[in-house]
Amino acid sequence: MQDTQSDDPGSYAQAHRRSFAFRFSRRSVLLVISGLTPVILMGLVVHASYRNADKFYLKFGAGAVEIWQGTFSPGGKKRILIMPGVQKPAEIKAVYTKEAVFPLAFNFYLSKADALMAVAGMPDFVGIKSYLNRALSFATTEGLRQKAHARINQIDRMILFYKADVAATRGTAAGLKAALDYLDQAATLNPDEIETELIQKKKANILKLLETL
Repeated sequence: MQDTQSDDPGSYAQAHRRSFAFRFSRRSVLLVISGLTPVILMGLVVHASYRNADKFYLKFGAGAVEIWQGTFSPGGKKRILIMPGVQKPAEIKAVYTKEAVFPLAFNFYLSKADALMAVAGMPDFVGIKSYLNRALSFATTEGLRQKAHARINQIDRMILFYKADVAATRGTAAGLKAALDYLDQAATLNPDEIETELIQKKKANILKLLETL
């Protein structure tokens, strides 16, 4: 009996199409996989880099504490701060979070500002504000940010008080008006009760001097 199916051109063409479709489908899958592999690997590298950048390390030596941060690479590190005279934390870890190490830097710069304030004579306002602004950059909580801002405002008020006194000693109408302007600026920087009273007294004295002119 003759096999009519084997000689059927339609059946042969259909089988050929199925075989071609299978080969084409397999080739497409392999091409897609080979194309996605670099993308997946790159994604893993980027993810590892982000995770590494969130890691912090402490190194100790020569009477100082060093803060190191992971770089945007899977395993790199860079030193971001040396803090002479800072004590080691009570708990030593292999890896720290930003919330664990930044308060060390915040307090370090705050103590540097306090040391300049304690120097006899005219305070180094520029240096003090520089330390306070550095401390602010390491503030991790709203409480620490408010603390730094309060200290910065205090320094700004002191500077304005000094400028007001210098302007008032000129004894001219222009100098007295400038002194009033400095005092008004100081009043906007959240002075405490004692400083508010001081501003009011200074302004009252200056206004009396203006009347005499």
